[in-house]
Amino acid sequence: MKFVEKLIVSFVSALIFTVIAPQLGGSFLTFFWVTFLIMITLGQLLDFFVKYIVDHERFRSVIYRYFASVFLYAYGGVLILASLSLVVEQLSPLELSHLIMLGVLPAWIYFHLDIVIKRLLPKLNERTVQE
Repeated sequence: MKFVEKLIVSFVSALIFTVIAPQLGGSFLTFFWVTFLIMITLGQLLDFFVKYIVDHERFRSVIYRYFASVFLYAYGGVLILASLSLVVEQLSPLELSHLIMLGVLPAWIYFHLDIVIKRLLPKLNERTVQE
């Protein structure tokens, strides 16, 4: 079930990001599939590291855990995009503002959708089991 959750989160967040992000000269479907592949691989890796760091005993309060997660996802998103810009020539001339927007925005979408899906799927499962 955990893989299905991550697949749903990656798919929906890639779709949302593709709709609201500026296109980088490619078609909608190409941009969507590239975004989806990045989110399904690197997004899950980032998710693993953030959860490992945040689940440490230092963050006992829910508010601290949330803000630490928001910061770490933002940092990870920029780090992922900066790493990809070294490999993909089309991303190389990005300005700092675009780098931050194209790195932070998908990471935050992924994080918040992950929270929503984790709260929503168990309730949907309970509802289907009761019927």
